[in-house]
Amino acid sequence: MAARKHRPNDDEYWVAPWATILFAGDVFQAVPFQLPPTGVFSDEEHEPAQHYVGEIAFAYGLLITPTCDMYEQVTPEARLAHPFRVFVPILPLGEVVDHTTTVEHSVNLLRSRDALHAYMYVPALEGHFDESVACLFRPTSVSDEFLREPPRRVAQMHPQARRHLKVKLAAYWARVKVEPDDLDVKERDEDDTVAQTAPPSPYDVRG
Repeated sequence: MAARKHRPNDDEYWVAPWATILFAGDVFQAVPFQLPPTGVFSDEEHEPAQHYVGEIAFAYGLLITPTCDMYEQVTPEARLAHPFRVFVPILPLGEVVDHTTTVEHSVNLLRSRDALHAYMYVPALEGHFDESVACLFRPTSVSDEFLREPPRRVAQMHPQARRHLKVKLAAYWARVKVEPDDLDVKERDEDDTVAQTAPPSPYDVRG
């Protein structure tokens, strides 16, 4: 029996922006992740076991709002269902390893199987970041308009990685095990949103 594939291959994560609308898994630069005004308790004498609690001002952000929830319909000129977009920060793997004991001891497991619930492993995105992790436990919300002015999208996820993102979010937020093969690789009608112009959308950084 063939070994179960636990995450996509590294070359099945990132593609250049291509869509006229947003999809879960899109990567944006300069997303704010400041701490909430209520403050955060931290035991300065001990490194956290698994969760990175260091300060994050601005970082690359991975969009996790479901595509079907952002729009009334997935069409080339889709009407927004609401203006709120939820992101989780993408942080260098080395930074997280240096400040968490569990991740430090599980780096090989993270790279091979992406098996830590609180994180999603993401390989390097050329020109933007080296191998990293998306911190699923540290979401923030920004407006759709914020993402367009100025444009901030630098990449989109390959369909295989987008499906893996859904599996990871279900495992973390609902503690539910979802088999990748039970999910469609693409969104319904997503091929209709392929842009015919450059840049593909108002969200995209102009080359």
